[in-house]
Amino acid sequence: MKVLCITDHELLPDEHITDMAYKNWKKSFLYSVRAMSALKPEAVILREKLLSGIDYTDLFTAVKKQESPYGTHLIWHDHYEALTLFMKYHPKSEWPDAVFFSRREAGGLSIINLRHMKLRFGLTVHDVNELADAKIEHTPYILASNIFETSCKPGVKPKGLHFLKEVCTEFHNPVYALGGITPENASSCLEAGAAGVAVRSLCMADDLRELGQLIEM
Repeated sequence: MKVLCITDHELLPDEHITDMAYKNWKKSFLYSVRAMSALKPEAVILREKLLSGIDYTDLFTAVKKQESPYGTHLIWHDHYEALTLFMKYHPKSEWPDAVFFSRREAGGLSIINLRHMKLRFGLTVHDVNELADAKIEHTPYILASNIFETSCKPGVKPKGLHFLKEVCTEFHNPVYALGGITPENASSCLEAGAAGVAVRSLCMADDLRELGQLIEM
């Protein structure tokens, strides 16, 4: 099964990790990403919103360097201004394999510019209005969220498989199901038309057996 791994350093297996500065959790984070990459997911989305642009660039560069042996696709998440500077001062060989937007456009880096640079991008879709935006922008891939109950959005009612099926029917590029995905419910997402799934908690766990099960399905 095609699986996108979404990182979140706050889920690292250390109860004090959220109190640590970036330099203190970086090593543990790199180890965690290396472990998930060894299972050969389709890609890793480096989603670290709390970092400054400078620290995010440093982390992206470190992950990119260590992921080379695994051939893991690495996706840059948000941090628009830092991405602009990164692409300006780094050769294309060091650019991310794709970028991901938590919203349609921000920081002066427009989708038109990304398309001109031939940089693949993705968007999150939570409702029919965002789906319409994704269709207008001819977005190469999207994440439909949240399909099931998820700890990432406590108290938020899941959209369900009906929503996922509607999105997959209306959108003609790959759709990945996001939110509460487990080995037990992942197949139902594919049956609804999804090209794959995206996971956060499973890929940051100390025990990656469930992530491995997903990838092997």
